[in-house]
Amino acid sequence: MANILQVTTPSLNTDNRNILNPQDPRQAGQAVHNPVDPTRVVRADGKDGEQTGANTQDALLSVLDYDSNYGAFVKGLGENGNLSAVMERLLFGDMAGLRGAEQAEVSALVERFLMSMRMDSPEDLLQYLQGQGELQARFAGDFFNKLRSLLSQSPSDRLKEAVLAFLKGYNDFSSGAHLLQQMRSLTEDIEQLLLRAYREEFRGLADSMNWDAQNGDTEGNAGILNQRLIPFLSSYISRTHDYGAVREATMLLIFHAVRYENGDKGRLFGLFDNMLGNRDFGRLFKGDAEADMEQLLMNGARESHPPLSEFADNLATLLLKGANGHGGLENVQQFYNIMNGMLINESVYMPLLHFILPFQYEENNVMSEMWVDPDARKDNEDEGRKIKLFLKFDIQNVGKFELVMTLQNRQSRVQLFVPPQLAKQEKQIQAGVADILKRNGIRFSQLLVRERVRDRRVDEVFPEIREKERTINVRI
Repeated sequence: MANILQVTTPSLNTDNRNILNPQDPRQAGQAVHNPVDPTRVVRADGKDGEQTGANTQDALLSVLDYDSNYGAFVKGLGENGNLSAVMERLLFGDMAGLRGAEQAEVSALVERFLMSMRMDSPEDLLQYLQGQGELQARFAGDFFNKLRSLLSQSPSDRLKEAVLAFLKGYNDFSSGAHLLQQMRSLTEDIEQLLLRAYREEFRGLADSMNWDAQNGDTEGNAGILNQRLIPFLSSYISRTHDYGAVREATMLLIFHAVRYENGDKGRLFGLFDNMLGNRDFGRLFKGDAEADMEQLLMNGARESHPPLSEFADNLATLLLKGANGHGGLENVQQFYNIMNGMLINESVYMPLLHFILPFQYEENNVMSEMWVDPDARKDNEDEGRKIKLFLKFDIQNVGKFELVMTLQNRQSRVQLFVPPQLAKQEKQIQAGVADILKRNGIRFSQLLVRERVRDRRVDEVFPEIREKERTINVRI
């Protein structure tokens, strides 16, 4: 007889009675993944808010990135911590081979760049290091220290805006020659990217620029850029529908052109007068602002330091050409790594001054990198200004060194980490460093010389960088 009721014998295998079917909604986990907490902002996607690690499958597949902008900066800082090593390999290793490359322009640029790093005497080396520091630390000196003091006194919003506008204007003003160098390199690259029928006319426009104009003398070049050169490129892109490399280079040219025009000397003095015109400025600023401004422009005249600025201009030009493949496709990634590392260290989130100082002295290659906090955290607010620096340098045939130093009221605390082969000479090195400090009028309360066993990260030496990561977690 047919088993119409479909009666079956129950299974006697009780070992599998607790096995769950993941596709059965009735057997889904009963845990509450995202309870409502009125004291905090929670995610609305049903996922645990803490599982946001970059290595999870969710992070790899998700379109949204729940890391903050500042968190992304800290992460990039860690990933690009070997900037000096990559740059050393390119400058003193792979880059040396570029001198024999087929591209004559890149070969000449490399040779000129290496020559700018060659020091023949201790005096040349000292002038080079001090000069690079002055060029890279643009807001250094007595005048800017007085403005920092003014801003620390909680001025009115209007005065604060006036001071910041002046600082931005001075940054563009003092970058004029550098921006010209970048635009000149860009026009040379754009010329090679244009269709042959347009190159001659474009070259004529580029040649009408005064590439040797002094900082602040922007009116003539700005007129050529805004009325002739940029409109020509805009028309070219519209006619040829070239939305690739030409358009990208043009956008970069426009960005530099805007900054260059904003660096007009007349505009800078207008911002300066606006700052002085604030009724609270005279009360909070200590000293003669007009005399300080005059001295600042005299000291910051770029034409008095052409060999020093040549290093920065050559490096920027070389990185740009290398990233575009002019130094060989096999080296493109290294150029990009250096550019990314330098951009991270120049981020608006970076609270430190950053210096890259490669040079050649006594036939030895030296790669050095330094971070400085000119207003480090003090133990007591009544104490004097505190400066903290972290220096890494690698000397060919000697090894890698690291120096951590704090300076306050002409008294320092120094920690020097040396290569393993020099660790046994601790007393001798300590005496030499002490003599250097003494000759420069600096006392020390601590002077340690230890063997270097690993690379220290910037956020280890300056933990305040990571402290800000605990703030609002937002990315736009």
